[in-house]
Amino acid sequence: MLAQARTKHPDVDLARGTLQELSFSGDVDAAICVDSMEYVPPEDWPLVLANLRRAVRPGGLIYLTVEQIDDDEVARVFAEATEEGLPVVLGENTKRGGGYHHYPTEEQVGRWLAAAGLEVVEEARTSARNYGYQHLLVRAVPAPESSAR
Repeated sequence: MLAQARTKHPDVDLARGTLQELSFSGDVDAAICVDSMEYVPPEDWPLVLANLRRAVRPGGLIYLTVEQIDDDEVARVFAEATEEGLPVVLGENTKRGGGYHHYPTEEQVGRWLAAAGLEVVEEARTSARNYGYQHLLVRAVPAPESSAR
C-alpha cells in the first residue's frame, strides 16, 4: 500500500509504524484512529493516547473509534482464557476474527483519556449486528495558566 501511495503521491512523506511508535510532535492539525484502538493492548493505551496528544498542534482534535461487544461475550472469553491458564485481562479477546482485540469498558477509556490530559468534545455510539462503536472526538485539556507572582 505504501508503494502504491508513493507512486500516486511522490511529494507526500509516508512511513509505516505503529501507534506505539508515533513520534510526531505538534506536527498535525488532527488525528484520526478508526478501527485501530481495538488492537492496542490495555498496557499500551496510556502510551498511544500520549503519542496522539503530542502529535496534534495545540487545540487540535483527535477522533477515535472504540469497538464494543456484548459484555457477556467479554466475560465468557475471559473465563475461558483464564481456565486455560492464559495471562489475560478482562476485555482481551482472540476468539473474534482478525486476531487479538481488546474491548475496554467505557469507564476505563474515560480514565485513560483523563490521565492523558484529553477531554471529550463530542461522543456518539453506533451499533451493528454483534458489535458497536463508541465514537470520541477529544482534545488536549489546556494547561492551567500559572498566576504571576
